[in-house]
Amino acid sequence: MKKLLNLFFILLLTMIFSVSVYANNWVNLKLKYDGKVHNYSAEEIYIYIDNKPIENMKMQPVIINGRTLVPIREIFEEMGAEVIWKNKEREAIIKLNGNEISFKIDSKEIVKNNIDVIKIDVPAKIINDYTMVPIRAISDSIGCSVTWDNAIRTIFIETPIDEEQGHIDIIDKSTETTTQVTIIEQTIEQTTQIQNIKNDKIKIVWDQTSKVSNDTDSRRVAINGLDVLSPTWFAIKNNNGDIEDKGSVDYAKWAKEQGYQLWGLVTNSFDPKITHNTLSNKQKRSKIIDSLVGYAKKYNLDGINIDFESIDKKDGEHYLQFIKEATPVFKQNGLIVSVDMYMPTPWTAHYNMKEVAKIVDYVIIMAYDEHYRTSKVSGSVASLSWVEKGMREALKVVPKEKLIMGIPFYTRVWTETKNKDGSISVVSKSLTMEEAQKLIRENNATIVWDEKTRQNYAEYTSDGTVKKIWLEDEKSIEERMKLATMLDVKGVACWKRGHENSTTWDIINKFIP
Repeated sequence: MKKLLNLFFILLLTMIFSVSVYANNWVNLKLKYDGKVHNYSAEEIYIYIDNKPIENMKMQPVIINGRTLVPIREIFEEMGAEVIWKNKEREAIIKLNGNEISFKIDSKEIVKNNIDVIKIDVPAKIINDYTMVPIRAISDSIGCSVTWDNAIRTIFIETPIDEEQGHIDIIDKSTETTTQVTIIEQTIEQTTQIQNIKNDKIKIVWDQTSKVSNDTDSRRVAINGLDVLSPTWFAIKNNNGDIEDKGSVDYAKWAKEQGYQLWGLVTNSFDPKITHNTLSNKQKRSKIIDSLVGYAKKYNLDGINIDFESIDKKDGEHYLQFIKEATPVFKQNGLIVSVDMYMPTPWTAHYNMKEVAKIVDYVIIMAYDEHYRTSKVSGSVASLSWVEKGMREALKVVPKEKLIMGIPFYTRVWTETKNKDGSISVVSKSLTMEEAQKLIRENNATIVWDEKTRQNYAEYTSDGTVKKIWLEDEKSIEERMKLATMLDVKGVACWKRGHENSTTWDIINKFIP
């Protein structure tokens, strides 16, 4: 009875929050389309893209024939897509991450990659002189995930993975309480493998070897003091649960010769549909687990690093079930089990960090992308105060001896262009530490200390644009290591190998000998 009362209280607070924040905001418009004027009155629709709200839209989203239509440029350029409009043909083209779709106004067909024809029930329309498109149909066609929360009239969009960066942000803005999951406790004898890692702290680096050019003999340079190397070797590649294998026996042999532990990284291809179709099926979960055990034996792995991202809210319970089933099997085969998690927010509650932490050996927080690739405002990849806040939240549900803090070795150069209407357009590009320093030298920029982010900062102008860089360098790494030491977490994990400079590991080793 007490549990039921507590649950009722939580649900009541959730309902109050939802009503107070989102209710009573109505949109009343006269919509001009199809040669007529239509009176439109409905509750306001909110849109989030990769954890960021889209605000101050020039044209509000509207619902027509049961489908939500949104202004094409304001939404899809925010996703990082290229939008092309052919006025004569009344045709739009959208390009994103290798996908290209085209469609015409009032047509119920979308052409994808000049081959596939996708049928839709509500076409794009010119409304009040804005090109308005059905958001779900278009987003699905270019590989984005779309979720509608009717209770709060909100659309959540997750964009595809940024290949260069390796990790992306997600959003799942739900006012529902996290599913209560009873974990069947299992007494599993600790493997001898986990004891091989120093009992104090751990130093990990991810290696993006899934790109062939990143794994060459010249790039296999030993890192002094490194404990764990985690190559991006495996991915669930389809709805059948087949595993893509990009491993290398030679690489594994080289890593062991350096004295590193080898934790093979496996992703869900950052695909919500593949994730749902595989993790929701017990047979497919077992297939994935068995395949990974086989690859672990093939490459003589010491551990498996699970990096499942872009998981829909509805699949949180399936993700947890996968962790519950996979971990005992991995441990029985002498493997250490770690998972990569986003910075904790209400929108990622369905990842069940607290429950996952009870099962696995380590939880690694990807403490970066405060300002991500397609952010409309320039800023740090990970300001120190933002990192500290997220790590302290994680420590509320993960024991410090299991928690590992992610550190970025990359930064971004932000280009700000002033438009004729006075607004500022922002684009960014990912840089290694050395690339950032080279750019600053070439443009005679002055480096200053930014107390707010606890990073060095540089700014210069080029071709009428303003360039801004919050640096990842010796000073930022030192500040991050001080934080990890103060929080007394288990260690650090760095994205990614090859982006650091010549002194980075000396600084890390100073704090974790």
